[in-house]
Amino acid sequence: MNNIPIVARFVLTILFMTLLVGVSIVPGRAQPGDSVFVFIVANTPTAIQKLLHLALYAMLTLMWVWTLEAMQSRPARLLIAALIAVILGASMEWYQTRVPGRFGTIVDVALNAAGAALGLIAAIVLL
Repeated sequence: MNNIPIVARFVLTILFMTLLVGVSIVPGRAQPGDSVFVFIVANTPTAIQKLLHLALYAMLTLMWVWTLEAMQSRPARLLIAALIAVILGASMEWYQTRVPGRFGTIVDVALNAAGAALGLIAAIVLL
């Protein structure tokens, strides 16, 4: 995967972030006429949601480390990737307090941060 140009990496990572934001701002209650996507998000069991926090933020962090691979300093790359993921995760939880049927929680912020930590471990092992 190292032969993928930096611009393509950046686009893929931004698209993943956009998907993550999109899922995060979907209302928590499906209404008549809502899309199937809203229905699926609104009816995802809590345990699955918690696992998704870990998995998606781990993936986001891993993708940012991969995208920033051109940076000389590996510690800086890891730090920037983790900060992007943690700040996005906290921001999405804050924003969810304004989305009908959604609840931003400290537990979810912690799960997002734990996912970012898992992503760092994966990046250290894989990249």
